[in-house]
Amino acid sequence: GKELSNMPGALMAELTADCANGGGTVGGRVRRLVLARNSVEQLDFLAVLTGLTYLDAGQNNVRDLPDVLAKTPIVELRIARNQLSSRAIASSSAFRVGDPVSTFATTLSTLDISGNGLEWLPGALSTLPNLSTLILANNNLTTLAAGTSDGEESGWQKGYTSLETLNLAGNNISNLGDLPINLIECCPLLRNLSLANNELTLIPPELGVLDSLTSFDLTGNPQRGVRMDILCRRASDQLAYLRSRLGENDLQSLESKRKAASGTAPSGDVGEEADASSCSTQRIDELRRSIEDITLQLNNVYLTEAKKYALKKEMKMLKASLIKVERQAKQMNR
Repeated sequence: GKELSNMPGALMAELTADCANGGGTVGGRVRRLVLARNSVEQLDFLAVLTGLTYLDAGQNNVRDLPDVLAKTPIVELRIARNQLSSRAIASSSAFRVGDPVSTFATTLSTLDISGNGLEWLPGALSTLPNLSTLILANNNLTTLAAGTSDGEESGWQKGYTSLETLNLAGNNISNLGDLPINLIECCPLLRNLSLANNELTLIPPELGVLDSLTSFDLTGNPQRGVRMDILCRRASDQLAYLRSRLGENDLQSLESKRKAASGTAPSGDVGEEADASSCSTQRIDELRRSIEDITLQLNNVYLTEAKKYALKKEMKMLKASLIKVERQAKQMNR
C-alpha cells in the first residue's frame, strides 16, 4: 500500500465525527493503532485519539513527541527505528510525572524506543510508576553514569520500581554507573536483563545478587573476566558465578539491600540469624560449583601454561574463601 506521511484528511474527519449513538467522537473509541513501516513524521493526530491504549509507530520518521501525547492513556508505546533523540524524550511533557496534565506518564507500561538516536539515557524515564518493560536496544548510549546532559538529568537514576524487562543490547555502553546497585535496591520485579553487544570491559559481580532474573544476557562484550561458556549458561548459573566473586561482607550487604527492596528484610535476632545461615549455605554451594567448574577446565589438555596458572590461582582463592565460609557457618550453628 501507499506509505503515509501523515494521517489522511478524510480519516481525520471521520475520527473527529460524533458517534451515531452519542457518547463522544469516533476517535475517542479507538483503542489500538498500528502505523508501523510508513513515513510518518508527526504524531499530532493523537489529539483526537483520546482513548488510545496501544500505539505502534515503529519504522517511521518521527523526530519529536507532541505535547498532546501527555493526555493520551497509552499503556504500550512502540516507536522503534525512528529518529528520536535523547533531548526529544527528555523535553517532552509526556514523561513528566509531576505534570498534572500527563495521563501518559502514569499509564505507560511498555516503552520500546530501540533503534533511535539516543546518545544519553533521559533520567525522566526513571520516574514512570508503572513502566514494566523498557527496550533501549540499538541506540548510541555510551554510559549509564548519572549526570546531566543538555541541561537534563541523564544516566541510570534510582527509580524504575515496576521494571520487569530491561533491554540495553546493541549500544556502546562501557560504563554502567550505578545500574547494578540501583537494580538491586529499586527493581525487585526484574526478570529479564540484556546488556549484550556493548563495550563492557568489566562485568560487575554485584549483578549476581539479582536472583529474580530468569533471562540474563551479557554476551558480545569485550570483557575477559567471565568466560564465554559461563555466559552461555542459564541465568541462575551466571548469577551464581558472579556472586562467587563477591567478598562475604559485600555479599551480605547487597543481599540485605535486595531483601529490603522486595519487602523481605528480616526483623529481630532470630530472623537475622536464619538469614545469615541461609546466605552462608548458598555461598558454600556457589563456591563449590565454581571449584568444580575450574577442576573440569584444568582437565583440558589444550590449555596453555598461562591459562593453567590463572585457573590454579583462581581455584586457590576460591578454596580459601570456602574454608572461611564453612568455618563461619559452623560457628553460627553452635
